[in-house]
Amino acid sequence: MPFPRATGLAAAVFIAVACAAQPPQISRATPLSTAPPDRAPAALPAGKLLFSKGGIELWTAAPDGTGRVAVTGDGAASGGYLGARWSPGGTLIAAERAMPGDGGGSLFLVRPGGTPVRLTKPDTFLDGYDWSPDGRFLTYAEVISGGTAASGGSLAGAVGDVHLYDTRTNTDMVVGPGVHPAFTPDGTHLGYAHVSGAIALADLRVVASGTSKDFPTRMLVTLADLTRYSATSAPRGMGLIGGPQFSADGKLMAYAAIEKGPILDAVQIVYVQELVVGAPPKLWVIGRTGAEHHVANLRWSPTASLLAYSIIHLQPHQHWLSVIDPAGGVRRELYDSAKHFLDFTWSPDGAVILVQVDDGDEWLYFRPDRSGPIGRVAPGGWRPDWCRCAPRA
Repeated sequence: MPFPRATGLAAAVFIAVACAAQPPQISRATPLSTAPPDRAPAALPAGKLLFSKGGIELWTAAPDGTGRVAVTGDGAASGGYLGARWSPGGTLIAAERAMPGDGGGSLFLVRPGGTPVRLTKPDTFLDGYDWSPDGRFLTYAEVISGGTAASGGSLAGAVGDVHLYDTRTNTDMVVGPGVHPAFTPDGTHLGYAHVSGAIALADLRVVASGTSKDFPTRMLVTLADLTRYSATSAPRGMGLIGGPQFSADGKLMAYAAIEKGPILDAVQIVYVQELVVGAPPKLWVIGRTGAEHHVANLRWSPTASLLAYSIIHLQPHQHWLSVIDPAGGVRRELYDSAKHFLDFTWSPDGAVILVQVDDGDEWLYFRPDRSGPIGRVAPGGWRPDWCRCAPRA
């Protein structure tokens, strides 16, 4: 297959000056995938899945797809549920809905037995949300105008703010201008794609002290920095930057950026760096994208410094699932398919990756150390979220 080989060669290109000391970024070719067993793998990790059934209602199920139970019942009448995420203890749900008359998704807080509470304002649209590790705070980006990129979020002319919502006091605070926020694993900081074209890191400890709502913020990396780091791989410079995701130990940050120029011919790069201003990132060129909404969907393993991502390429129209081991400099491609998929979730123990394949509505199961699916369940469900659903120690 010529396209994967070309992608692999591009991923091995380095920045001669900024990244000379880095080990080679090795890409392994994707073996031919065999048809998965038409059942879920045996001995799946514990937990519970939350997902949207056809963009209408939220449902839960066991990790093998059995025991399906409806969670909501107002989607058909009041606005469909596109997807949702459990709070870490499984007591609250943050849900994205398609409300009549709105131009994009809206965020609601769903409490058991209560009426869903809308957090985003009408005539705005949601661009990313995340729970704090203790389940107290919910962060989200509310875009007022302009465009933005799913699934990793980017700044394509978007104008809006990152919010911090306290579920105990029902207090909403604005952290700063930008999109696609994510908490660090210890909950003390919030990263997001700043409107200036940078990855911002806001200190949230002022919330705990109760002394201020002005969040000290520093810019960890800018598009100008990425243009310099990526000069060999993307000579036109970098034009769009996605939101950050943090490794389980809080030491590393991953994000994606897209080259300037015609979007159909733009190189997309995944970067991994320490949470230090000016820290040089490691780069993985993952190919050319096909549209703004094709920015990579990045998710770290919940137990290890292993990064998974899904991506859509337009030419050829192909969908990919891969994992990156930053320490070893290895990228392993787990799956490629002409069928549409972008959403996936890790099991709480990091042993399994579950992918929602939209064409055919099925879940495919993968292990991060081998290529090809190890199981299949149909029907699946949109935007699955795999929760341990037990309070953290």
